[in-house]
Amino acid sequence: MKPLARKSGIFAENLPEEVVLYDKTHDKVHCLNKTAAAVWENSDGSKTVDELTRAVEAKSGAPTDRKLVLQALEELEEAGLLEAGSAVVAETELPSRREAVGKMVMAGSALVATIVAAAPEAHASATAPGDPPPLPNPHNPPPDPLPPVGYRPPSGGHKKP
Repeated sequence: MKPLARKSGIFAENLPEEVVLYDKTHDKVHCLNKTAAAVWENSDGSKTVDELTRAVEAKSGAPTDRKLVLQALEELEEAGLLEAGSAVVAETELPSRREAVGKMVMAGSALVATIVAAAPEAHASATAPGDPPPLPNPHNPPPDPLPPVGYRPPSGGHKKP
């Protein structure tokens, strides 16, 4: 197994404690902790799981368990961040749920957290076609009322002083 990270349609932002990925194709935002980020960044299709484990160790400066790398690969695959079929993790290789939770607690968080991002079009307007207009508020005053039918303004207009 030589996993390959999906980079097409993905925008990455490196932060001090995590990497945030925006998946434009699926309108999702993924937060990768340092371990998952190192696995994703090094998944170039040429490295085995053992080589990825060594790459994570080199980046973190601390020993890394192979099962933690396998867990990261599984979560990356579930999140759609690996090319299809490039990282098929055998169930026997995965840590048990208890082991995984224990390692995540030790690491400080989940490996990959995903949220659905609103499509850019959703931010384009406050209302959708067919929706009622927004309620008036200090930042959105009501429109000027129309005069009654048959109303004529007084003639003469303004007088000059």
